[in-house]
Amino acid sequence: MTTLYGISNCDTCRKAKNWFNENRITFDFFDFRKNELTQTKIETWIDSIGLDRLINRRGTTWRNLPDELRDKIDGPENVDVLNQFPTLMKRPIIEIDDHFLVGFDASVVKQIQVMKM
Repeated sequence: MTTLYGISNCDTCRKAKNWFNENRITFDFFDFRKNELTQTKIETWIDSIGLDRLINRRGTTWRNLPDELRDKIDGPENVDVLNQFPTLMKRPIIEIDDHFLVGFDASVVKQIQVMKM
């Protein structure tokens, strides 16, 4: 099963969705701005992907985040902050059979092709 996690108006998410459709790969799209992620899902991503790779520290959401919440992102309350501000995460997050890829570019496409074989 393949799931793309992201937001509908994200250009990179749209690019990924188009690529999956063009390559006839069935997927579900989970818009984490419209649907709340579970604590377990975010914890799984942090454990599997790593917090540094998961967080978009160059984006608008990070720049506008109050310092007190930025400090919490590296502590035990990080899941709560990410659930409150899901656009802090890089996107899309692609889940294929319990494997996770972050972002979408040529290298990710190659990884997906290998995983789907």
